[in-house]
Amino acid sequence: MEIRQLLNKRILVFDGAMGTMLQKYGLPTGETPELFNFTHPEILKDIHRQYLSAGSDIISTNTFGANRLKVGGSGYTVEQIITGAVKLAREAADEFAQKYVALSLGPVGKLMKPSGDMGFEEACDLYREQIEPGIKAGVDMILIE
Repeated sequence: MEIRQLLNKRILVFDGAMGTMLQKYGLPTGETPELFNFTHPEILKDIHRQYLSAGSDIISTNTFGANRLKVGGSGYTVEQIITGAVKLAREAADEFAQKYVALSLGPVGKLMKPSGDMGFEEACDLYREQIEPGIKAGVDMILIE
């Protein structure tokens, strides 16, 4: 059943906090959570499975801070992080019937004008750099948190 049809029938439930779960699994303070997609993929899939087993209809990718301002210099591109995170979430979701993957997008990390120095177009570019590979990787929706 398509997600829009399902929404007409019942309320869909999202998963819970990713950061808290990663801390439970040993994410050190100050470490970039999105790098766990590469260093501990089994943990990410386990977290997704726990939320799905608990009744979540939609799981969010581990990409809240995956923009070039926040992950630049990490050794991974934004596209690699997004693609890897979507792959892990999709693999977990596909183990269950009618489950969906949302691309999680957090704040860009800088204030926009007039309060800060980031222009609107730059902010749009940062989100575009996340959304395009997310769509290409197969997300069902985009969650701007």
